[in-house]
Amino acid sequence: MNLEGKVAFITGAASGIGLATARTFAAAGARVVGADLSEAALAREFAAIDGALAIALDVTDSTAVNEAFAKLDAEFGRLDAVINAAGVNAPNKAANDKLVESNVRSFRAARSGEEYFPDFLGDITDEDFRRVLEINLFGPFYVMRAAAPLLKRTGGGAIVNVSSSAALLGVPMPVYYPASKAGVLGMTRGAAAELAPFNIRVNAIAPGAVDTPLFRQQPEEITGMLIGMQPIKRPAAPEEIAETLLFLASDSGAYYTGQTLSPSGGLHM
Repeated sequence: MNLEGKVAFITGAASGIGLATARTFAAAGARVVGADLSEAALAREFAAIDGALAIALDVTDSTAVNEAFAKLDAEFGRLDAVINAAGVNAPNKAANDKLVESNVRSFRAARSGEEYFPDFLGDITDEDFRRVLEINLFGPFYVMRAAAPLLKRTGGGAIVNVSSSAALLGVPMPVYYPASKAGVLGMTRGAAAELAPFNIRVNAIAPGAVDTPLFRQQPEEITGMLIGMQPIKRPAAPEEIAETLLFLASDSGAYYTGQTLSPSGGLHM
């Protein structure tokens, strides 16, 4: 799979799936433009990627997103692939800590045969729900809207949105996460239908457990429970997910659009 001479824009590029994708795409010959909220981490990681352009970016700021694509256009004059990998599973550290605590209680209750019913709906504030959707759903929308004119001018290309297996399954969790990730799938299909006449393909992936820094922050009993739900009893390496993204962004995936691939170890079949 070759991206020689192509330009790829990747959000969430300073860590996890986004960083693995930036490295994989660069190795395949692409000129990579990496965007991330953490300017320091982005500069540190991208220093080793030849010919890459790093842009500090908050994907919830539509004006900043437009400016990032203007900078890309001025630098390279074309765009061939877009990967929307930026995302969060909770709106802030306090919400994430509370989620971890609830997951641990649920796991221990299930193991001991006790009952425990978390009240995720009652705990979610308007602000928390809005914040997760701003990052996970509005962000990819702003990016796709800004990218489409450049992709059309290039003569086509590919957009791949990173969703989650949580968008395909029903499990107890704060609803802002599956809601935002399911919204990404609907947006992917709608954009795929609209942009197909311009030779622009739009697909999504819905990973299961992936061995990212965020995943490793969870208690071992929780990561073990998540892995245990999958027929393949291990988390994916970020590089494995990046290979799926490379396939969808390259000419090898030229007949795919509006699809959701789920590299989830069989969690979703």
